[in-house]
Amino acid sequence: MERIKHSIPDVDILKRRFAAVLEGSFGDFISSTHVRREAVIGSRRYALVAGVFAIAVLVLLSFIRTTHSELVWNAFAICGIFWLLIVLVSARQWFTNSTLLAKEINMALMPIVSTTLNRTVMYTFDNQHREETLQLLQESELMTIAGITVISDDKLTAFGETELTLRELLITKSQATDSGNDTSIELFKGVFVVAVLPFTHVAETYISTKNDKAGFAHQNFWSNLLGQQTVKEISLEWNDFESVLHVASSDPVAAREVLTPEFMQDLYYWWQEHKRNIRIAFKGNKFFMLLPESTIKIGRGTSSTKPQAIREYASSIILPLWRSLLLLEDVVNRRI
Repeated sequence: MERIKHSIPDVDILKRRFAAVLEGSFGDFISSTHVRREAVIGSRRYALVAGVFAIAVLVLLSFIRTTHSELVWNAFAICGIFWLLIVLVSARQWFTNSTLLAKEINMALMPIVSTTLNRTVMYTFDNQHREETLQLLQESELMTIAGITVISDDKLTAFGETELTLRELLITKSQATDSGNDTSIELFKGVFVVAVLPFTHVAETYISTKNDKAGFAHQNFWSNLLGQQTVKEISLEWNDFESVLHVASSDPVAAREVLTPEFMQDLYYWWQEHKRNIRIAFKGNKFFMLLPESTIKIGRGTSSTKPQAIREYASSIILPLWRSLLLLEDVVNRRI
């Protein structure tokens, strides 16, 4: 199987390749999501019209209360309640159809993504992997803050030399404000990548990027790791990016076996593009990565039929997937 680094070496080629595949499959993509797309548009229109009528009835009620008898007012009050129920039902239908459309769009995109990356990519609904995702996140120890709420969205599975999954996550924590009320603080929004390695890493090895020694939301992630005594910060002879890529491991020799110059360079190039904090862990036969990504749309898709809008939506899926596969290839191929 040809390495992605050879066939798609940079983002520009990835975007051009995806655009070409989408153009050739655009008719099939639109037709496969047409029914649900029309349902979303219809339910949205109905909800808006029902909302306008409900507001009109409420305004009329305030007028009738001062100019008509109580019997007339009661009749219009019942009418107002009826319209409010219609608004609630239609809004729920709009939300349900929008959620189903997001799933159908993702499913329709998978053949296009697979052709672009020359890898079979499978889509899984969020409720079919939620518990597994929480267990893997706990196993990775990449997010150790207590009392967090984890919302897991869709999962993509890419098959190649080894299996890689990409899961969209939103992690929040309830925090008391000065007024005594609780508010939800966003700690992390992005993707959680898990890959099964074709070998067993005999150590625990971690990487974090610049400014992440204090962790997401100021949690001292790095100090927690080093406080375990078994994990120590190390320097790699070929890590020319040590000022922005920090490495810790329970076995420096084992760490050097997976953190090759090629891997560290690709990770540095990735970090340079967005300067976001990346966390990576190698534990046993698994590779874990947390990557902040503001463009992901938890539970939402796009109802647009414009190629540009679809490309922009798809980029939140295909870009982190492509990047993750590149890094995984660096690790896997260094064993060959």
